Amino acid sequence: MATIEAVDTAFIRRAVELADLNAVRVALYQMTDDPALAALPPAAQMDEAQKAGLIDRAVAWLADNASGQMPAEPEPARLRELMTLATGRPMTDDEFEARRDLAAFRRYPFAVEWEGKHPPVPEGFSVAIIGSGFSGIAAAVQCEILGIPYTVYDRQPEAGGTWSINRYPEIRVDTPSITYEFSFEKRYPWDEHFGRGEAVRGYLNHVSRKYGAQAHTRFGHDLISGTFDALRNRWTLRFDTPEGERTAHATIVITASGTFANPRIPDFPGKDDFRGLIVHPSRWPEGLDLQGKRIAIIGNGSTGVQMLRALARDAAQVHVFQRTPQWISPREKYGAPMEREVSWLVDNLPGYWNWWRYMATAALFDIHALQVPDAAWQASGGKVNPANDALRDTLTQYIHQQTGGRADLIERLVPDYAPFSRRPVVDNGWYQALTRDNVELVCDSIERLVPEGIVTEDGHVREVDIIIAATGFEVAKYLWPARYTGAGARDLHDTWEAGDGPRAYLGMMVPDFPNLFMLYGPNSQPLSGGTGLPQWYMVWAAYAGRCMMRMIEQGADRVEVKREAFERYNRALDEEASNLLQLTPEGGVDRNYYVNAKHGRLQVNAPWQSPDFHRMCTVVEWDDLILSRSADA
Repeated sequence: MATIEAVDTAFIRRAVELADLNAVRVALYQMTDDPALAALPPAAQMDEAQKAGLIDRAVAWLADNASGQMPAEPEPARLRELMTLATGRPMTDDEFEARRDLAAFRRYPFAVEWEGKHPPVPEGFSVAIIGSGFSGIAAAVQCEILGIPYTVYDRQPEAGGTWSINRYPEIRVDTPSITYEFSFEKRYPWDEHFGRGEAVRGYLNHVSRKYGAQAHTRFGHDLISGTFDALRNRWTLRFDTPEGERTAHATIVITASGTFANPRIPDFPGKDDFRGLIVHPSRWPEGLDLQGKRIAIIGNGSTGVQMLRALARDAAQVHVFQRTPQWISPREKYGAPMEREVSWLVDNLPGYWNWWRYMATAALFDIHALQVPDAAWQASGGKVNPANDALRDTLTQYIHQQTGGRADLIERLVPDYAPFSRRPVVDNGWYQALTRDNVELVCDSIERLVPEGIVTEDGHVREVDIIIAATGFEVAKYLWPARYTGAGARDLHDTWEAGDGPRAYLGMMVPDFPNLFMLYGPNSQPLSGGTGLPQWYMVWAAYAGRCMMRMIEQGADRVEVKREAFERYNRALDEEASNLLQLTPEGGVDRNYYVNAKHGRLQVNAPWQSPDFHRMCTVVEWDDLILSRSADA
């Protein structure tokens, strides 16, 4: 990294000009209390003179005061003042509590810590964490903070989870790297604004090593089953390993296997007759040669959209099979390297990293409003609500612009459902790639495979060498294929199958399955944004941490959710979900992986507004839980 001695004011000016000016303003105000900075509006509302004045002030201050200091967390009233200044909007108490750690001033934001002297961890009390991706590492770090013995188990040979198994061309995060990271690892030096898969794997391995998780991880351990022993209040876990089957025991099991662990492989008629190669992106062969090949990409979700441009550069021909059009949007600096000047600013303007993270996340605060239909607006001829309809117009114009106005593409690319009713997809040059001479958009259904390629419903045969099944994952198969047997010999998957699909209390706990916590479980993905997923992993790990702390304090070795609390929570969840766009025809309910296709209910997301869900996951309702102790404890 550059240091202040190695740069001149021209370099500093470039750094500030490239930066998030809102973050610059708040960081500088935190350092100086200059009332002129507080009087400025948010950057989007500044005129050119105000922007120029802010840049001049920042350059002058940095020329004399640049340092690598990390500011301490301000007192609550001061922090709230700065947060309000950052967005230009007041906030409720719940919003403040949910967002106060977004700026990451605390050593371990979103985690829970002991206060003062605490009781010793009982002998034999231990935690098994299944998975070493983001959520598994979050759980491990939470255990490290609390001093609770734990072991991480992962079927892969390295940390990374979905980032370890997905290695297809152009894979990268689709949210800014500074929000897709743990907030306890300060000022990590990302080399791009949206990190590539290799960089994310490197980051996760770095964090796993630095914070002690890797030393507690057993790689090459694929969980077969977990069985709860109600006499001893502990889990017995069976693993398949390269050395054969192994058994382990733990008081608590935290599953961190993720939502995107089981690939969905299409089973087309004639699949076994096809002479070419069929590849799912999560099983990408190392060294796969695409040069001069005839390729079919089935699917236009995030994965298919990310890889098309790279494949089209190498392939002789690419056929893109689209079943449902997507709303695909641009992201500023997507694919761009992290500028040297910005990296310098992160290291030399105290607080800039904190407020840059905050502002990058603040854009998500209002997403929930886009997903709630406005009946009055619809009665007047609108489709969803004013904001959602305006976004639809903007994205439609983007499709026109990116395709050069080609009517033959536009009529097939504009969705007939509302934005944000499905997972947003980030454009990686997908629309432009469709205009290449060697790329064809195919909207006819696939009828079957034949030895030489793909036959569509119109009888057209497209000869291909490689079929890439970018068809996503079996998101409803939580914890699959491991089998969990709880109290009363109840099988978790059978229990879910007997009902209306996977359900949990707060996305984490299920009655009759004591001492089991799921991270990123059923209905846990926040729908309204406001906090990046790695921070939610810490929130959920901290919930398990709070429960374990209470167990240790009370001498308990069993914690479980009451059935009545589980049922009450899920009734409220269904009622809240019924107000959302995803469960309406305008939301494309029949083509949405957020929705359980078999039961027609919201499956992946938590329907709550982010501050409300944060409160539910951080203020434990102890009356909803039962803590107890085995006879021989």
